[in-house]
Amino acid sequence: MEGRPKTSYLVLVFLVYISWLIIDHFMPFLNRLYDFRSVNKWIIPAVRMALMFLITYLFVRIYEKKTFASGFNFTFQRFGKNILWAFVFFVSAGVVLMGYQFLIVKPLTKKVIHASGVISRGDIKPFYERLIEYLYIVYEGIIEVFIFIGFLLDRLAKKWKWPAALILGNILFALWHYSYWSKGWLEGSLMIILTFLAGSIISLSYIKTENALSPVICHTLVDSPASVRILLGLM
Repeated sequence: MEGRPKTSYLVLVFLVYISWLIIDHFMPFLNRLYDFRSVNKWIIPAVRMALMFLITYLFVRIYEKKTFASGFNFTFQRFGKNILWAFVFFVSAGVVLMGYQFLIVKPLTKKVIHASGVISRGDIKPFYERLIEYLYIVYEGIIEVFIFIGFLLDRLAKKWKWPAALILGNILFALWHYSYWSKGWLEGSLMIILTFLAGSIISLSYIKTENALSPVICHTLVDSPASVRILLGLM
């Protein structure tokens, strides 16, 4: 790890995070200017994630003067090791999240919840629509890993020790999903906690490898059961 950054530097990092919240909040209002949903409902979410990544990358490139690889700690080196740890923490996430669902969530809500804003319900859609939705889920997960783990978690860890960075980073990640509370206080809070748990376990694969490749793989695997069911029209 590099030397610990100054407090003023961390203020700038938190301002980047606040910019993500602002983008997340205001992007849906673009539908008032033009109904992008009539074209495809994933346009605004996809642009939202692209803008969040762009702002983060500009900070990395202009202020930190780092490349993409060094700024987000992403490399294909030791590929086998990264796959191994991604799979280990994917299995761990599956066990923990299943226990959370059936020991806490289901007794309280009488159902299983999905901490994702993109899970479709209702009639089976045409394959091309399901494919777009599947690709969006994968794309969103990759961007989330780059900005919340490769960028935010890594920089928090340079100021504090890993446990504190892990907890704070994933609290911020969970709170970025504040829209879950629109489903009601109980269900929304349970989804926020689910997001925190999933994010924390995925982050552990980064702490183990210090390479964003491992959590990218792990996040994709964690999302795969739901996203593949969408793709196959089984939701």
